[in-house]
Amino acid sequence: MDMKNKKELRKEILDIRSSLSDDDVKLHSEAICSRLQDTEQYRRAENVCLYMPIRNEVDVTLIMERARADGKTVWLPRVRDGVMHFHLYGEETALISGAFGIREPDSENVLVPGGETLVVMPGAVFSEKRDRIGYGGGYYDRFLEKYGECMTAAVCYDFQITDGVPAEEHDIRPVLVVSEKRVIE
Repeated sequence: MDMKNKKELRKEILDIRSSLSDDDVKLHSEAICSRLQDTEQYRRAENVCLYMPIRNEVDVTLIMERARADGKTVWLPRVRDGVMHFHLYGEETALISGAFGIREPDSENVLVPGGETLVVMPGAVFSEKRDRIGYGGGYYDRFLEKYGECMTAAVCYDFQITDGVPAEEHDIRPVLVVSEKRVIE
């Protein structure tokens, strides 16, 4: 297989993702969130770390109410000085504009992750072996290197899954890759 470099592959897939209609994003996101909620990792999780979607990412905000109803605590990322931490996102928590213009919780309660924490992450490209190309910042890789005991699930549209991606030693594979069509373990 002629494996494209990360930059080319990322651009190609993100160009396709940016062409999705709002209706396509909503429809596929609902299916992806439903598949994620059916996983053992979601059922076991006490803490669910989500993200605020941008640029047609899978809309995982659809999980928030259900997660709270299921007795789980919801956390969202905040980036300060190049480091990502997850902060409590309660029903009354305001969202403020943070790094890269992404909405972040206005909360000082920081997660201390443990084994019953599920980190749901976005990304640009994934392989059937669960290799992941993010957006180039390494935020999730660094967070998970520090807190390796967390359960991990990457969410994406099925067209973001390719035969192979150029992985590097520091790239951390999610335990699950969840698309609207399948769950790869």
